[in-house]
Amino acid sequence: MGTFIVEGERELRGTVSVSGSKNAALPIIFATLLTHGVSRISNLPDIEDVNVALELIAEYGAVISRRGHLTVINTENLNYVIPSTALTERIRASTYLLGASLGRFGRACLGSFGGCNFSHRPIDMHLRAAEAYGAERLGDVLEAQAQNPFTIRFPKRSVGATVNSLLLASSVAGESRISGAAGEPHINTLIEFLRSAGAHIDTAEDTLTIRGGELHGGEVTIPGDMIEAGTYLALSLLNDGSVGVEGAEAPELSGFLFPFISSGASLVRRGGTLLLRGRLRSRTDITTLPYPGFPTDLQPIAAPVLGCFLGGSITDTVWEGRFGYLAELQKMGLSSAVEKNLAEIYPSRLHSSSVRALDLRGGAACLLAALTARGESRVESGELLFRGYERLCEKLLLLGAKIRYVS
Repeated sequence: MGTFIVEGERELRGTVSVSGSKNAALPIIFATLLTHGVSRISNLPDIEDVNVALELIAEYGAVISRRGHLTVINTENLNYVIPSTALTERIRASTYLLGASLGRFGRACLGSFGGCNFSHRPIDMHLRAAEAYGAERLGDVLEAQAQNPFTIRFPKRSVGATVNSLLLASSVAGESRISGAAGEPHINTLIEFLRSAGAHIDTAEDTLTIRGGELHGGEVTIPGDMIEAGTYLALSLLNDGSVGVEGAEAPELSGFLFPFISSGASLVRRGGTLLLRGRLRSRTDITTLPYPGFPTDLQPIAAPVLGCFLGGSITDTVWEGRFGYLAELQKMGLSSAVEKNLAEIYPSRLHSSSVRALDLRGGAACLLAALTARGESRVESGELLFRGYERLCEKLLLLGAKIRYVS
């Protein structure tokens, strides 16, 4: 257990560089289990979730070498294992072992999948894809005696189910088709990696056509993390545009930026640097949607921003019950009310307090509030933030924050 100790209401300015995308890195790490050979992944972020994922594939025999942000993974000689529950319970992305392990070994263990505990997160759509592939459930194990190309249509967009379906389809000869697929940028990065490893994948709107088979080592560069970028852009808005963000793609952030720009903020580009500045001159209403809409992972980050201006609402259509962090922010003076999947955020004056990070992004919202509030605040269970933010203290110190982490 660790705690961030923050002296807030300091003028922050400077430029922060965004690290590699957590959500792009994780499925690619597990996808390497499908390959026979050596894969090279550039710009892999040094964060807790990535480190756990690498430990998991090492249990299957993957040989991993990390030199800076270049990671080389040799998966020539692997063996089926039941992965350690102590590891799978730590990250939600361990669900990707369903597709990776079934595709490589014809069986996979249905263990305990971890991650942020903010909502009921079923895997029924993942299992539908596995069954279409030819797997049968035998207790806590999925087994596929004969793997088949398959066609599946998802009733709603799911990143996790799309990833597992891509892994399964890429591992089997013949043509598979996935309709209703998620379209997040990190899905495109996974497709790029699988293509480099020998899979043939065509995309048309929300339909993916895959011709798979035995894959060799692949190569990919992880793009900048748009959730980290959104977090620092929110910090920029709270500091009158004095925080620049490098390594972010503005088009990918359009869903996040739109409500703020509609309320009066301006996005400024200086070369490869983005700044979000100005005042929100009206209440700001946000609805989370699948990409390219407002990302659910950034709705906690938006809450302290709305409170520091004229308030607004957050409706989360992606996950239910993702407002637990608001009870912590109320300790810092953020006034809010929650009814089902709708949160009303009222104009508030933030003050220092001791709060607890309940999950990764809710913890980031608490840290954002602590940087904004007057006085010294403490964000407990702060280690959760290292799951998704690389060199967090270092980056904030370079902006002029007064922050330290005590483990």
